This record gives sequence, C-alpha cells and structure tokens, in this order.
Amino acid sequence: MSMEDLGFLCLRLAVAAVIVVVTTRLSSFCSKALICLLDSFKLRHIPGPPADSLLLGNTAMKSRPDRHRLFSEWAHKYGPISQRRIMFQHFIQVTDPALIAEALRSRELDKRPLVGGGINNFASPKGYLSLLTSPSNERWKAVRKAVATAFSTANMRAQFPNIRTACAQLVDVLKTVPANDVVDMDSALCRESLDVIGMVGFGQDLGATRSLASSDESGQAMEATAAAMLEADRRITDPLRMRKFWRKDVREGKLATQRFHGVMKGLLAGMRRERPVESSIAAHLLDIKDPDTGKPLEDARLLPEISILFMAGFETTGHTAAWTLYSVSQNPKVEAKIVEELRSNGLLATPEKPTPRPIEWDDIQKLTYLNAVIKESMRMYPAGGVATFRTPKGTKDVVLGGGRLVVPPGVGLHMPITAVHHSKDLWEEPEVFKPERFFEDGVEDAKGTPQVNGRTPARFMPFSMGGRDCVGQTLAKLNLATTLAQLYGSFTFKLAEEMGGPEGVRAAERTSITLACTKGMKMHVVPRVPS
Repeated sequence: MSMEDLGFLCLRLAVAAVIVVVTTRLSSFCSKALICLLDSFKLRHIPGPPADSLLLGNTAMKSRPDRHRLFSEWAHKYGPISQRRIMFQHFIQVTDPALIAEALRSRELDKRPLVGGGINNFASPKGYLSLLTSPSNERWKAVRKAVATAFSTANMRAQFPNIRTACAQLVDVLKTVPANDVVDMDSALCRESLDVIGMVGFGQDLGATRSLASSDESGQAMEATAAAMLEADRRITDPLRMRKFWRKDVREGKLATQRFHGVMKGLLAGMRRERPVESSIAAHLLDIKDPDTGKPLEDARLLPEISILFMAGFETTGHTAAWTLYSVSQNPKVEAKIVEELRSNGLLATPEKPTPRPIEWDDIQKLTYLNAVIKESMRMYPAGGVATFRTPKGTKDVVLGGGRLVVPPGVGLHMPITAVHHSKDLWEEPEVFKPERFFEDGVEDAKGTPQVNGRTPARFMPFSMGGRDCVGQTLAKLNLATTLAQLYGSFTFKLAEEMGGPEGVRAAERTSITLACTKGMKMHVVPRVPS
C-alpha cells in the first residue's frame, strides 16, 4: 500500500469515527429530547415559571444567588406544587408538608445524580457518589450506619469537652480584639466549627480558631472549600458549564476544586498515618467494609465521604451560628431574654464574676430560650435551604397524596426547605424573627394537614426528614447551643455599618450549597464586662 493510499485510508477512518461520534451524540440528544417532550406533556397541568430558553429551560436560577428566595417566590406565586425544566431535566417543586412527608418516607423514591454533577465532582476527583448523593444501596447503608454510630449521644457526650474547648478558644481570641475593630463573625464561627469537626470528626487539631487571619493553613482550607462549593453550585445551575473551557471563571473553578481535593487528600493521609480516637467519625469510616468486596473502603471511595462530612461539619453550623448572631442583633428584646437565662444559670459574665463558669453537658437542655432562638434562626435561615431532592427509582410513575401528585420516572422531586419555612400558609408572620413561637405545643407540626402514617406532617425541617435526614444533626445542635451560650455569656454583638443594615444583609444572601452572606457577617464584639 502506497503512502497516498494509507493517508486516504486514515482520512476515511477519521471521517467514519467522527460520523459515529456525531451520530451517537445526536441519537442521545434526540432520545433525551423525546423523553423531555413526553414529560412536558405529562406535567402540562402543573403551573410553574415559563422557560426562558428552548434548550436550557428555566435559567432564572443562574442569575439569582439567593436561589432559596427564588424557590419561595415560586411557591407563593404558583402554589405548593409547581414545575420547571433545566435542559432535559424536569423538576416538580413541592412545599406541601403532607406530600413531603410521604415522599421522604417512600421506598419508590430515592436520590439520583442531578444534571451537572456538581456535588459529586466537588466531593471526589472521579465524581464518585457520597453519603449525600448516593442512592440508598448497600454501600450507602454501610456508610450511614457507621457515621450514625459516630454521632451517637454517648460519643457526643464524650466529645463535649472538645466542643467546649474550641469555643473557649474563640472567646479568648475575641477578648483581644480592639474596641472599635470589626470582626467577620461568619468566618470566626466557621473556624470554630472547623476545629470542632477536626477533633470530633477526624481526631485532628486544625488550630483554626487560634488565628482569625485568612492566610493561615486553616483559612486556606476554608477558602478552598468555599470556592469549590461555589463552583459545584454553578455546575448545578448550568449543566453545560464544564464544556465552556474557554471561560476564565470555569478554569478558576476547576483549579479551586482541585485545591479542595488536595486538602481532603491530606486529611485522609493523616487518618491513614495515625488512627483517630475510636469515638471519632474518621475511625468509624476506616472500619467500613465495602459490601462489594468485603474489604475496607479504598481511598477513592473514602474521599467523597470525608469531603461531604468535612463541608457539612463546619460550613452549615458556622453559617447558622452567624445568622443567629445577626438575627439577635436586630432584636434587643430577644438578647435580653438570652442574657437573663444565662444569668440564672451562672453562665453570664458580670462585674462580680467577670469569667462565667464553664458550660456543662447538663446545661444545654436547661437553656430553653436559647434553643428556641437557634430553632427560629434555622427556620428563617436553614443552612441547606435548597434541599431536598428525590427521583422515582423505577420506570413507573410514583403516586403521592392519593393521586394529588404523580411523579413520572426520571422527573426530579424538589422539596426546598426555605420555601416551607417561609410559607404564609404554614406560618404566622414567617418573615418575623419570633423565637417564642417554639414554645407553642406542636409548633413544629403542620396542623390541619392530612396525616401521613398516622402522624401529623412536619413544617419545621431544617435537617430534612426520614431515613436520609442530616446524620450529623446531634453534633450541629450541640455545637450551636454550646458556642452561642459561651459567646453571649461574654459578649454582645452589633452589626457593623458596612453590612448596610438588614437591607444590605438581605441583598447579600447567597446559596452555594449552603446559605451564607457574601459579605460575611461583620460585627462589633463588645465585652459584657470591660477589661
């Protein structure tokens, strides 16, 4: 064969390969488009925001960093059941407590990777599923069981001194802040939560609270996590994002994710190098047996679990504590009641006793008003306010509410927590910060709604519900109560002018997997007893 013939043959093969690829892609595109059209027909009776792009569907989420508010607006405008589309993926949004309770307990619905793969790529370089995103298969059950054991009350009680110490360190650092200085309390509280998850979760002292500088190693870990989460969120709202390789922000997002993976690999290496204490989450993760092999999980499978638990362990709690400080700063009467409760329990700094006694495990349940304040903060600003999602497991429709809602296979069921917590149909004055509401009998239940399995559905669900609720909620509640009791025992917090008041804070709300404020939470920290 001559060189000319060989060259011609290679050209023909290349053309054939291109034709095969194009034909395959076109076939896949047509198949998805056909299924999308069928789903559109099935869902035509459900109201929802109009698609503003024939290909992309509803793109409003891309331009709204406060996506949690957008979902609330849609619920208010279109009702407790609405629908939208992102490219070929249809979603049904539900804010009806009875339907949510039934859906979250249904064995016909499960987790499924969403368009864009944002969270999976955030958690693992290989995009492996995690405790947060995996279907309820045998591996998920093994991980869930191990982590749930780590978060048991007995383990939390054993770890309580570590939680108290981390907050005491924050108190000591804040005492050194000059009187007129402004402190980003969101960053400070995320650092404190980072130290807690470091000790409780991985048996490592990360030293995040000892310095409020953002340039130290812990600060870099926080920045890497936040940047990677932002990139994951962008991939969720823009399924085509990863194909836009020519854009600078896409390349930067990819690098941020790689930096986060590097931090997580370092954490995993530390676990392998020296086994953490037996009550830690890490020790329980190391003992998990892969149901497929009968051997301990390999690093590639452990990494996404560590990433998700690390992120959830400090981001959600830190932001929630910051939102609580903000809410209380806008309600002096609420703070006065917190102060009085701390005083009556000997946990308040006074001129006679400038250093209050250390908080103990048994104090937590006595702080009833503070716990109500925390609940009200989680109602108004749920950290995971854009969750939860489910999808039919099989190829048949899933019927909920006796036929009120039919979910076709492949259609995502979206139950946004913020929209439920801010529903005027479910709450009196939902936009008003009112901790006293949590002293009412049955306040967490949606009274007047149909019962599900003999129980009144919940309207308060900051940690979701059912068998896939937040596995770390015991630690989150304990850390929040312990931290805020110690902080309010020693300081009062005033919102800095640069935040722009309540209007400025509201305008800076952003959901990037978790709910945070783009400005941080800049505050003046005022000691109760001047030094």
